[in-house]
Amino acid sequence: MMMRKRRTMLRGVCKASLVLIVFLLSGLSEGCAMGAFDRLVLFSEVHGTVLKDGQPVQGAELVQTVVWSENENEIPPQQTTTDARGMFHFAPIERKAGLRRMIPSQPAMLQKIVIHYQGTEYIAWRYGKDSYDANSELDGKPINLVCELTRAPGHEGTHYGICKAV
Repeated sequence: MMMRKRRTMLRGVCKASLVLIVFLLSGLSEGCAMGAFDRLVLFSEVHGTVLKDGQPVQGAELVQTVVWSENENEIPPQQTTTDARGMFHFAPIERKAGLRRMIPSQPAMLQKIVIHYQGTEYIAWRYGKDSYDANSELDGKPINLVCELTRAPGHEGTHYGICKAV
């Protein structure tokens, strides 16, 4: 009798474990956007151009930072330099989701891009991101920026800086 109870209990534990494993792995299948193993996008991919008086700026240094409320350790800044056409690119900043997708929380990331050119620092982009989804900064549109160094920083939609989304 005691042996039967143990087997029944063991079967229940095995079934519960199997259900949990299937749930966790469901994120690996196509069509499931919120699986446990998805990536958390802290800063979506960025493409842009730096101009001064409408002309491309070569050699401007851009620094991208993100401060994430869930991470005790600082996320290292990304750096790039504009090419001859004034163009730049930042890859997305992502982290593994782990169990964060299953635990209810409100994500909070402070994003910033600054431009250093000829001894001056320009605030290109500042945004408070509250979603782990890619391209949520601009309601699903990719981040493509035109940054005019002669423009005064200001709000454009929900972001702040000298860059305009195109």
